[in-house]
Amino acid sequence: MKYFILGILLTLYYSPLSAQTATPEIPNASYNDIAAVFPDPTSPTGAVIIYNPTICQNIGAACGFFRVHEHGHVALGHHLNPHIHPFQREFDADRFAATYAAPNEVFTAWQFFVSGWSSPNIAVYDTPANRAKRVCAFAKQINNWIGPTHAC
Repeated sequence: MKYFILGILLTLYYSPLSAQTATPEIPNASYNDIAAVFPDPTSPTGAVIIYNPTICQNIGAACGFFRVHEHGHVALGHHLNPHIHPFQREFDADRFAATYAAPNEVFTAWQFFVSGWSSPNIAVYDTPANRAKRVCAFAKQINNWIGPTHAC
C-alpha cells in the first residue's frame, strides 16, 4: 500500500501539471508580448513566465491558453534544450495548452487565431488559420473542445 501511495505521489510530482504550479508567473505591464518563458536558476523549474497583465485583460480568456502554452514549454523542457526546432517547440506547446488549458481558454484562443491574429513569425508559429486548426484538433483529441464541431 505504501508503494502504491508513493507511486501516486511521484506521478503527481513529475506530471506536466506540476510544472504549471512550480513555475512562477510574473506580471510585467511593460513586457511587449502576451507571455514568454525566461531562464531563472532560482526557480524550482529553472524558469519563470513573464506575462503582460494589460494585454491579458484585453484578450480575456485567451490569455489563459497562452500562459498554459508557456507552462508547456517548461514542462516539456524546451528552456533546457535549445536544439529543438522552434516550430516543433511551438507545436508541442500548443498541444500542451490545448490539452491542459480550460476549454473556454482554448476556444477563445482558437477564435483569436481564426480572426487572423497570431505572431507575425509564421515560420515558427505557422499561419493563424493553420494554428487554429491545429489547436482545435488537439483539443478535440482529448475532449477539451467546446467550439463548433466543423472547426477542424
